[in-house]
Amino acid sequence: MQSHVHGEQKRRMKFMRVCAALLTVGSILMSGCATLYNPATEKQELIFITTPIEVALGKNAAMQAAEQYSFIKDPKQADKVTEIGEKLAKVSDRTDLKYHFAVVEDKEINAFTMPGGYVYINSGLLAITNNDDELACVIGHEIGHVAARHIAKKLQAQLGYDILMNIALRNASVRQMQQAVDVTFNLVELGYSREDELLADRLGAKYAYKAGYDPMAMITFLKKLKEKDRAGMGPIFLRSHPYTSKRIEMMERQIPFIIAKVDAKSTPTVSKPAEGGEAQKRPLKVMCPKCRRIFPGTENYCPYDGTKLE
Repeated sequence: MQSHVHGEQKRRMKFMRVCAALLTVGSILMSGCATLYNPATEKQELIFITTPIEVALGKNAAMQAAEQYSFIKDPKQADKVTEIGEKLAKVSDRTDLKYHFAVVEDKEINAFTMPGGYVYINSGLLAITNNDDELACVIGHEIGHVAARHIAKKLQAQLGYDILMNIALRNASVRQMQQAVDVTFNLVELGYSREDELLADRLGAKYAYKAGYDPMAMITFLKKLKEKDRAGMGPIFLRSHPYTSKRIEMMERQIPFIIAKVDAKSTPTVSKPAEGGEAQKRPLKVMCPKCRRIFPGTENYCPYDGTKLE
């Protein structure tokens, strides 16, 4: 009799554990199945992979990356990338995860992103950035992919329900997790769509400007890539990206609108005495309409060409 009761209790406990697991999976996956507004894309999107799942995938992919790649040993260079990256991450459209930044020892001009906020910059790309503004735009571009959930949306189309469920429950087998990591690396290697890359350019310029860097540096960097491509060097960074001339043309049109939109949403302003003696409200930063450089809002005239700054 006691053994029968004990067996019945075990069955009930097993049933309750199964129910709890199903409820957990349901809450994790169904919360991601809702159509939510993505501020990076400014669209309502169906996101199936939740942040915890994406971070788990990214962490495992990063572990494999650590075995596959060599990283620079210069702490100053690595710290600079991390410092700039963290500034950009704070003003990005996605702050629900912790970003990680690393510099890969590779002469190829390239940068890439793993799920969950893992951003990698090749030393070859770092070498051709003339200043922090250009580097900020490049890192901002990669953060833009994370904020727009480009890799997450590609993964949810490739990975099966069983794998996602097990990752959500931290119950994925070694084989399943390796499969997910392999898919991740393949998708990163394939690159993004033309639309995704153009959006990442715009987001990179926006985050750079919000973090205090010059968004026009995105254009100077792209022109640099165009010259190298013309010289036959063929940077990897261009192989999965749209034609550089198209990206330059788009950014030349878009950056003034990006700046205006950010300034319109920014509440902080500086007060400057007007000619009549009354205080005049101006944004913290202004752009010269002629040379398109960015200056503090306290400046009245462009120090390079004398143009009046409105």
